[in-house]
Amino acid sequence: MDTKALHTHLTVEQILQGPPRVFTVFLKNKTKCVGCFMQHFCTLKDVAETYQIPLEKLIQELEAVSAEES
Repeated sequence: MDTKALHTHLTVEQILQGPPRVFTVFLKNKTKCVGCFMQHFCTLKDVAETYQIPLEKLIQELEAVSAEES
């Protein structure tokens, strides 16, 4: 299974249920995702498009923070 395809379809809510520090990636990229009522619906792809963040960069940062937590 292609994990990158999987990541792009995860919602912000699903990501935030992961390691505690993943929220810092959203804050670092100046998104308003943490605490937003749309976090139940927005995917990582939506976040990248909305905030004009390269999707690869967003995924790499989330994976790096997740790896630190492990």
